[in-house]
Amino acid sequence: MTTLPELIPPRDPALAVGWRESRRTARRGQPDLPLAMALVTDGSQSTTTGVLRDAGVDVVGLLAPEPLESLAWAAEAGLHVLLAGPASPADEVLRAVADLAEEADLAHVVALDGRAWPTATHVAATVASLGRLTQVTVVGAPTGPGGRVEMVDLATRWCGEILAVCADRTAMPASALAPDAPVTLALLTASGATVLVNERMNGALDTATITVCGQRGRLVVQGRQVRHQDERGVQELVLPAATTHRPGLREATCDVVRATELEDPRLVRGATFHDLLAANRLLAAASTSHQRGGWVEL
Repeated sequence: MTTLPELIPPRDPALAVGWRESRRTARRGQPDLPLAMALVTDGSQSTTTGVLRDAGVDVVGLLAPEPLESLAWAAEAGLHVLLAGPASPADEVLRAVADLAEEADLAHVVALDGRAWPTATHVAATVASLGRLTQVTVVGAPTGPGGRVEMVDLATRWCGEILAVCADRTAMPASALAPDAPVTLALLTASGATVLVNERMNGALDTATITVCGQRGRLVVQGRQVRHQDERGVQELVLPAATTHRPGLREATCDVVRATELEDPRLVRGATFHDLLAANRLLAAASTSHQRGGWVEL
C-alpha cells in the first residue's frame, strides 16, 4: 500500500503554524528533495518547456488548461503553482487556490513579462526623482485582458494604487494621444497621476512609447532606451534586452526556485494570485465603465 504524506494543514490557526514549521524542518532534513512545481498553461506556447529548463527546472509534465481541476489538484498535492500567463481562471478559483497554497506553505506565482522587463525595473527605481507624478501616457500598449493586466501591474508599480478607471472616451481627460492613437483606457492613481493608455492590436510594453511626467522632470521610455529630462538637461540610457523569448515565465520560474531554496514562499518577489485578483477587479471596473459610461471607483 502506498501512503501519501499529510499535505493540508489543520484548520486551527495555532496548529497550522506548528504544522508549517514541522514541514520546513522535514524539508531541511532532505537536502536532495527536488523542486516540485505545477505549471498551468493552455499549451499555446511551444517554447514553454525550453524556457523552464533554461531556468534550471526538470520538466516532467504540464497540467491541462482546465483551471479548477489543475490548480486545485496542484495545491492539494503540495506543489508550488505557477500560471504561465496573466490570462486567468475565475476569481473564486484563484482565491481558493491561493488559500490552499498559503495553508500548505506553498508559492503561487503568475508569469508577467513586465516583471522581467529591465526597463520597467529601472523606471520603478528612478520615478521618485521626478517629484510628485502628474501624468503617464502610453502609446502602443498591448490589447486584450492579458495586455491590460500587464499595463495595470506596471502602472501600480510606478504610480501606486489605482483608485479609479475609465473606458468611456467621452469622460476621459483626453480623447487621443496622437492623431492615430486614441485613448482606450484611463487610470487615476494614488500618486495623483492620471495614466492615459492607447492600446493596439500589435502593441507590447517593450515596444510602446511611455512618458512619465512629474513636477521635477520626466522619463520617456521607448523599448530599451530611457530618456531622463530635468533642469540639468537630458540623459539617455540604453538597458539590456530580455535574455529569453518569454522573460516573464523565466523570471517567475526563478522566483519559485528562489523561494523554495530560501524555504519561505512568502519571499516571492514577483506577481502572485493576489496581484492578479486585484488586476481582474480593475478590468471588471473598466468593463463597467465602457458599458455604463463615466469613471468607476475601486
